[in-house]
Amino acid sequence: MHVLAHEAPPAGGAEFSQVLIAAAMSALVFVPVLLFVVAERAGRGNVLGRLADRVADRTGLPRWAGLPMGLAGLSGVSALVGVYWDVPIHMELGRDEGPLANPSHFPIYFGLMGILASGIVSAALARDPLPARTIKVTGNWRVPLGSVQMTATGLVGVAGFPLDDVWHRLFGQDVTEWGPTHILMIGGGVGVVIGLQLLLAEARQVGAHGRLVRLLGPLLAGAWLMGASTFLMEFDLGVPQFPMLAQVVLVGLVGAWTLTVGRLSWGPGGTLIVLGVLLGSRVLFSVIPALNDLHLAVPLPYVAEAVVVEAAALFATRWRFALVAGVGAGTVGMLGEAALSTFLMPNPWPAQQLAWFVVYGTAAAVAGALIGVWQHERIEEVAERAESAGPRHLPGLVGALAAVGLMAAVAVPQDPPPLSGAVRLTDAATGFEVSNPNSDAAPRWVHATVTLEHPVEDAVWLNGFAWQGGDFATTPLERVGDGVYRTAQPLPVYGQWKSGVRLHTPDGVMAILPLYAPADPAANAPAIEARDGARAFMAEIDFLQRERKSDTPAVLWAVAYVVVGLIFAGMWVLFAWLYAGAARVRGVHRAV
Repeated sequence: MHVLAHEAPPAGGAEFSQVLIAAAMSALVFVPVLLFVVAERAGRGNVLGRLADRVADRTGLPRWAGLPMGLAGLSGVSALVGVYWDVPIHMELGRDEGPLANPSHFPIYFGLMGILASGIVSAALARDPLPARTIKVTGNWRVPLGSVQMTATGLVGVAGFPLDDVWHRLFGQDVTEWGPTHILMIGGGVGVVIGLQLLLAEARQVGAHGRLVRLLGPLLAGAWLMGASTFLMEFDLGVPQFPMLAQVVLVGLVGAWTLTVGRLSWGPGGTLIVLGVLLGSRVLFSVIPALNDLHLAVPLPYVAEAVVVEAAALFATRWRFALVAGVGAGTVGMLGEAALSTFLMPNPWPAQQLAWFVVYGTAAAVAGALIGVWQHERIEEVAERAESAGPRHLPGLVGALAAVGLMAAVAVPQDPPPLSGAVRLTDAATGFEVSNPNSDAAPRWVHATVTLEHPVEDAVWLNGFAWQGGDFATTPLERVGDGVYRTAQPLPVYGQWKSGVRLHTPDGVMAILPLYAPADPAANAPAIEARDGARAFMAEIDFLQRERKSDTPAVLWAVAYVVVGLIFAGMWVLFAWLYAGAARVRGVHRAV
């Protein structure tokens, strides 16, 4: 994937011709799906219906569960293969010439469409035997609630594509993983697993049983861990654009949630199945990046949390298990991940911040374990049609609210206070080998020596950084005097590279001292020359996302974030409502 780029690609929305092509690709998928729905509901024989019956005979799952689960699984893997291919491309090469110019977008696009199609197919195949609680579509068409969850999350994921283009037109391109509309696509794609877990419970309710059905419980918990860990990819690769405590909270929350469900659904050893899915899938997702000489996203393995969850299950049950597992995962687990980060993470967790990691990690892990136990109990209530004793929803609600509060507290970066430094650049003969050169400019490598007006004693990270010049790299800063730091390895300051010194502090400040960036006329961004002298730190997002439009009214930003936030929040509210509704035992009605 060697590319020579001499002109900056467009920094706004896609060309109208590409929008039309994307719409045509959608029609190629959904027109046949809609024809299948019409034929199936009219009782006419069709290929998908016969295939669903064959899968049902082989697996013991009802026709509305077996085939849609397989379709959703293959589609989800396709989408994640694309995501793990796409993010390193943007980190190494910057933005695209257009959405259809990037090959990684195709498995994402068709994967998300397949996820949505799997929910629609499940609903279309819905015939007796059906679970006790369903949603009525027409007079004699009732749909399992798992099908509804799958379709809804698929809609969120697919909606992210047109919304992403609108976002680019209004606010400029955003090549980061955590861009708001990117969160919708990833969240909708991986959220289908929650629908599959509910669909499996409904299948068990109508008689599905056997080794495969039992194994699907921890396998789906592993798929949920696999998908949710995608949100940590920028940390795994070494280009985080959110504070480190966001990584800690996500690791604690997602790990405790999924490992708890896996252990409860399988019994002893369930966490090993969950970890097997995660680690095996990451090997799969690394194949294409490795073949294209791109960086590989190496995850924290959740091993310490898995050991704690397994141990907690030996002597605690229900909500006591959630608390013991959460506290253990947040203490022993976070300390284990901190130790492993030294070997696995491009930006290790600094030892001087361990106390904060344990505090936030424990709170997140307890929240995740409470959600996990709540989800598992609702799954068992759906499958067994027997209501659990004691509090049913309050602990899960506490966990959910705690998770939201924690993410709100740690995920928003803070702008830096007035801070400047004196830069001295010393030319180096050469630097690291660039894997995918995208410029024919004469190479220039420099060591940067930075003298800060206020020495930094408690930084989470203070390092040199370069990206989008055909590769990306991080190098620590070595202290050579009082408030004086020097990059351990030389940085590139030529061509399409964007280089600087990153400073992250415990209170969420994320700042960068820019060293070099080329002019970007398409984004209306001036060049930053690589020269000695004093310069001010700037908000990191203003440097890393130079394509962002500065003239967009603030009210439009606010409205856009609210709209995206409501869509994302609605997906989670629907998850809770459908699980609670499907688990109702008293006053059961055949349709809701």
